[in-house]
Amino acid sequence: MIDRRAMLGGVLIAGTLAMAGCTSEDSITLDGVRKAAVDAGASPASCPIPFDVSAALPGKPRVRPGEVEVEVSKTTTPAPDPLAAQRDGMSAIDAAAGMSVNCDYEVDGKTVGTWLFATPARGSISFMAPSIVHATGIKLAQLNDFLNDAPDPGEVKLTPGGKVAVARVHVQGDGDATLLVNPDGIVTHDALSKTAETLLSQIHIN
Repeated sequence: MIDRRAMLGGVLIAGTLAMAGCTSEDSITLDGVRKAAVDAGASPASCPIPFDVSAALPGKPRVRPGEVEVEVSKTTTPAPDPLAAQRDGMSAIDAAAGMSVNCDYEVDGKTVGTWLFATPARGSISFMAPSIVHATGIKLAQLNDFLNDAPDPGEVKLTPGGKVAVARVHVQGDGDATLLVNPDGIVTHDALSKTAETLLSQIHIN
């Protein structure tokens, strides 16, 4: 399971980002993601996003579904000042009015992790900052450079070292969503980019 324990750290970085708006090539709606997450529950038996991970990986290996975690904010409106709200005790996901879908897949003794985070606010990728550091071991300066050159909607970018992929998801209307793919070394570099592109193309929640 992708480590999301330090999500607050991502929020602290969020203020430095200036994310672009959505485009006409929409893949999800925030209402659709919220409904799918709420309907799934906190620990569903299967991922509410119907990923075909086998089709996304080279050679189409056998894939078994793994752990699934879903988290949904109590409110649909972000806090006016998310950082201040968290200092007052609000959780990071509630401060962002966010939705989180974290699905694992077992492949040959390794775990492919997928994590979709969506929010009506901007800077969804910044919530993934602690997970990116945990998965890659990159330094803070590298992380900041990566976050400040975040992918555009529909685009995949690899973290320094090519071990983790981050993709920006097209969102209809206001809002922002990011997909993180941690393949546990099964694929890296160009092969990982292609895997992430395929997984991104499979997200359609309206």
